[in-house]
Amino acid sequence: MTTTAAEPRGRETLFTTDARKLVWITLICLFLQAIGQNWSAAPLLPGSTPEASPGSVQFEARPWIGWVVLTLGFAVAGFVVGVARRGAARWDQDRVLALGLAGVVGVTVLVWVLFIVQYEWVYWAVAHGNLHPFTIGDVSSSIERPGYQP
Repeated sequence: MTTTAAEPRGRETLFTTDARKLVWITLICLFLQAIGQNWSAAPLLPGSTPEASPGSVQFEARPWIGWVVLTLGFAVAGFVVGVARRGAARWDQDRVLALGLAGVVGVTVLVWVLFIVQYEWVYWAVAHGNLHPFTIGDVSSSIERPGYQP
């Protein structure tokens, strides 16, 4: 009877583990960004009262490809530069991967902060007479006036 010994596998390096974590965290961050970019708001037009409203402005936000590209850019750049810096005395691969990860998480935090700010901004702007406020990303707006026939 012959036995075969299992082939010795190469020891997994810290870089491999960190790169795998970078991929998973990037995917999680992209998912969280998609959630933070899907919002809608319908502030009432100025002059609205509890009894009567002249209408509302409907804002619909959808995920914007610019944030996805920026996030993937940080992840890919962190990985590629990390590979190039393997074994370096300063700014080694682990530090570069950590910076790439910081960029990915930073963009996700920025998306969520912008979501909160823009959501509040459109309500404030419409209440103060600006029916087309400046927004960042893929945000569409429409004005709804009940009973209005063009």
